[in-house]
Amino acid sequence: MIIGLTYNLKGDYGGTSGPEDSEAEFDSEETIENLVFALKRCGYDVIRLPYEPDLLDRLRREKPDLVFNIAEGLGGRNRESLVPAILEFLKIPYIGSDPLTLGLALDKATAKVLVAAHGIPTPRFLKIESPGELSFDGRCIFNYAQNLHSLNFPLFVKPNCEGSSKGIQNSSKVDNLPGLLDKVELITKVYRQPALIEEFLDGREFSIGIIGNEELIAFPILEVEPGYQVEAGGFVYSYETKSRNLERFICPASIPRDLEDKIRAIACRAHRVLGCRDFSRIDVRLDSRGNPYFLEANPLPGLSQVSLFPLVASAAGLSFVELINRIVSIAIERLKKEREAFEGGPEVCGLEMADVPQDYRYKRAQEVR
Repeated sequence: MIIGLTYNLKGDYGGTSGPEDSEAEFDSEETIENLVFALKRCGYDVIRLPYEPDLLDRLRREKPDLVFNIAEGLGGRNRESLVPAILEFLKIPYIGSDPLTLGLALDKATAKVLVAAHGIPTPRFLKIESPGELSFDGRCIFNYAQNLHSLNFPLFVKPNCEGSSKGIQNSSKVDNLPGLLDKVELITKVYRQPALIEEFLDGREFSIGIIGNEELIAFPILEVEPGYQVEAGGFVYSYETKSRNLERFICPASIPRDLEDKIRAIACRAHRVLGCRDFSRIDVRLDSRGNPYFLEANPLPGLSQVSLFPLVASAAGLSFVELINRIVSIAIERLKKEREAFEGGPEVCGLEMADVPQDYRYKRAQEVR
């Protein structure tokens, strides 16, 4: 089987003129080489398909049997949806979520509205196009134009349609109106998109890796902690924290079983509600009373050797090659079932899914509110 690997490579797009984190979502050459190596170790032939103007022509010419898509795309809130949309147009089967899910998840406010409608707790928020939309009564923030509820300080401000902590700084947690207005202006002018304002949760932060479709496998829960040089109070998992390695990862997280069950339930339900396929990563944070809340979903989680997704898979006993093989196997099984359900779907080959420890299997019946 020939697998095409679609991706964005750091340095290919002249990103030095933008903010420091403009290429944070893109992959390094080392990451791409590791993925190619892993796919070849699994027995596949691999074609590298970088996100370039000739991608459509190359896909038509190369005709891969299957595409492993990790491309972030370029420009706007629909960028992550572009490659899957092209693949669907060409009727080429691919691994990962479809264009709708990728667009929903990247638009954080829309994702929060959807998960909240399904009873999944998420911090109260406002989506703001400019500082002028905000009103302040001396205690709470309002948006009268949208007739939305008030928010109480401290607040957390980030771009509405970014990943990899782009636009998130240690100063993203704000305690007063001037700080809030400054952050909203920065995001709307520098990142050219709405700002998402959330009530800040000052509890612990977790990340959950998920693979599967009908049956989900939730890997051991990872906790993100401040490093030894960072004050614990109000820890912000910012771009600065990531780039300077100021965080620590604890996996499996040391938490009570009942909290573990609640976090996994939120993650698996969010994965399903947003329509994620094959693999995803869900971020959850606790409030001051220890209640877990959905923060955001990533249907395109990083797959570098230092990314959170391979780290949690490793805690479940999977090597990087085994993880990639598992993702491919799960996608092929899904595509086979889609082929059976809908005539005229893309032809795919098959692999058997390897055994996974029962502790990490998460069936629909366990997804309680």
